[in-house]
Amino acid sequence: MSEAIGAARQNEPVRSAGPLGGLGRFVAETAYLGLRAWRRFYRVPANPLSIVLYPLIQLFVFSQLFKDIVQLPGFGASSGSYLAYLAPGQITFTVFFAVSWSGGNLLYDYRSGMLDKLRATPVGRYAILAGELVPLFLECMIMAAAILVLSLLLGARIETGLPGAVGVLLLAGAFGVAWAGTSFVPALLTKNEQATGTLSILFFPIAFMSTAFVPVALMPDWLQVINAWNPITYVIEAMRALMVSGFEWDAIGRAVVAIAAVGLVLHSITLLAFRRLTD
Repeated sequence: MSEAIGAARQNEPVRSAGPLGGLGRFVAETAYLGLRAWRRFYRVPANPLSIVLYPLIQLFVFSQLFKDIVQLPGFGASSGSYLAYLAPGQITFTVFFAVSWSGGNLLYDYRSGMLDKLRATPVGRYAILAGELVPLFLECMIMAAAILVLSLLLGARIETGLPGAVGVLLLAGAFGVAWAGTSFVPALLTKNEQATGTLSILFFPIAFMSTAFVPVALMPDWLQVINAWNPITYVIEAMRALMVSGFEWDAIGRAVVAIAAVGLVLHSITLLAFRRLTD
C-alpha cells in the first residue's frame, strides 16, 4: 500500500498555485477536512455531553460546597465569590476532556484506511493535522461557553462584559489546540487507542496542581515551586482576571506566551511523529 501511494504521489499532476498560492490551497483543504471532523464529532450527541458534564457538575457542587473558602486569609479573590474564582479552572478542565481523546480520531482514520486514501490525493500532509485542530478550537470554545453560561446563571459576573467573555473563550480554544498535542503525540507514536487515552489522563494532575481551586498563597511550598512552571496556571489566571478584575494585560500576555510555548513544543513533536507515520 505504501509503495502504491508513493508511486501515485510521484505521478500526480502539478497543482496550480492559484491566486493565493500554497496558502490558499492549505486553507481550503483544512476547511474541508475540518468540516468532516466537525460532523464526525457531533454526529454522536454523547460526545459533547460527556465532555462538558463532569466540569458542570464540579462547578455546581464545589461552588456551593466551598463557597465560604474565600474568607480564608490569603485567598485574595477580589470578587469575594468562589464561583467566579472556580469557573476559569472548570473551563480548563473542560478543555482537558475535549482534547484527551482527540488523537484517537487520527488512529481511526489510520486503521480504517482513510489516512492512506488522503495521502494518495493531492491533499497536503499538514492540512490533515490542521483539519483536526480547527474544529477542536471551536469545540473547546463552545463547551467553555456552556461553563460560562452556568456560572452566570448561578450568580457569577464577568467584570469585563462581553469582550471579556469572548477573551475567555478565545483563550480556551487556543489552549485546547496547544494541549491537543498531549493526545496526538502518544497516538501517533504508539498507534494504540488505550495507550493514548491512558497517557492523556496522566496529565490531569497538572491541572489539579494549578490555581484551579485555590490561590498560590494557600499551597505548600513545594507545590508553589511546581506551580510557577505550570502553564495551565497562567491560562487560568488570565481567564480569572477577565472575570473578576478587568483586562490585566500582563496576565493575558503571560497566558499567550504559555500557550504558544506549549503549542510549539507539543506540535513540533506531533509533526515529527506524523511525518514518521505517513512516510
